[in-house]
Amino acid sequence: MSYRIKRTVIAASRLEAGRLVAAKDIGGEAQIARLLALGAIEEAGDAADTPTPVVLHDALRVALTNAINDLPGDAFDKGGKPKVKALQDALPGLADQISAAARDTVWAEMQTAAGAAS
Repeated sequence: MSYRIKRTVIAASRLEAGRLVAAKDIGGEAQIARLLALGAIEEAGDAADTPTPVVLHDALRVALTNAINDLPGDAFDKGGKPKVKALQDALPGLADQISAAARDTVWAEMQTAAGAAS
């Protein structure tokens, strides 16, 4: 079973809104039941490895792309992705629209474009 994070949860690890997370990565049954009751997560079936398509409006896509290009090196995580918080800080007027899923969508597009240009 996997669950879609509906809002950011700080537990043993940070679970960012929009992500699909396997039940084992959330915690025990009591933790899952508590987060379900709070409305912080919702059941998503067994599709934890299937990314959720995110529909971004063009202005957000362009703003994120430009912000990513302007980020300093310490604004990227260990995996090489831009940190959501860094993007929210860079784009305060759009911060409420910037999620891990939005960042991942734009980042994947940028990586694909960079690969095609090589």
